Amino acid sequence: ILEFFPELLPSFHGLPPSAQRSVRFTQCKMEYNMGWLVQAEAPPGALLSTLRHIVVSGNASQQDIAFYFVHWFTDLAGAMPSPLAGSEKFVLGFPLKVLSSFVSSFTLVSSLGNCHSETEVCENYLRWRWERHLPPLGPVPEGCGAVAKMRLVVMAQGNSRMLLDAFRRLPEKDRVVLSEELARTGCQGQRYTGDTLGDTRGPAFLVYYGPAFLQKAGLLDPYGAMQVLAELLRVARAMWPLRTSHE
Repeated sequence: ILEFFPELLPSFHGLPPSAQRSVRFTQCKMEYNMGWLVQAEAPPGALLSTLRHIVVSGNASQQDIAFYFVHWFTDLAGAMPSPLAGSEKFVLGFPLKVLSSFVSSFTLVSSLGNCHSETEVCENYLRWRWERHLPPLGPVPEGCGAVAKMRLVVMAQGNSRMLLDAFRRLPEKDRVVLSEELARTGCQGQRYTGDTLGDTRGPAFLVYYGPAFLQKAGLLDPYGAMQVLAELLRVARAMWPLRTSHE
């Protein structure tokens, strides 16, 4: 309707062409899930590749992207049946730190395109979350397992020091699996600069509801929860071996 019969929506039809374009952009199939970024649930490829392709191809301006985030924010509240309930969702349904992470991530994602790759955006986000963590966790991790540590901390949304201690105590085979699989980008030729994993083969796995699992089971037993996650990734890799093509 927006594309072929805009006159059926007077409030849309009356907008200037640039504003109409921004509204249409919000309805594109970008496969972008804000929760995947904020909770470090997805690798860069699954999260941002489609959106970056749209931006690089010239089919989206910074205005379009900015309006998309405004649309996403209001749509989140609009999912509730009334304005009051929508407001309550922000006040009562989201921990303040999670809501703040959502809003603050907008600026980072808006740099996607010619300025930054999918992996650079995700790495900048992970570093930013680590640096803002309270209580402080020390310097941003570097080297083997760096991305795994940052993603696990963001996924767990709490109990971070106990989680990192449990990660260090994991059997080497489990620690290696987490370090390697969580650092795979799913983007051809891309790697995290702060991690030693140089193998850019895929596919990279998105463990659906992995953050929810760590936030619940990990709160009671982070050591056991990460062993379960490592085994899941190990079995997934046996089913989908590494290959150069990411398709």
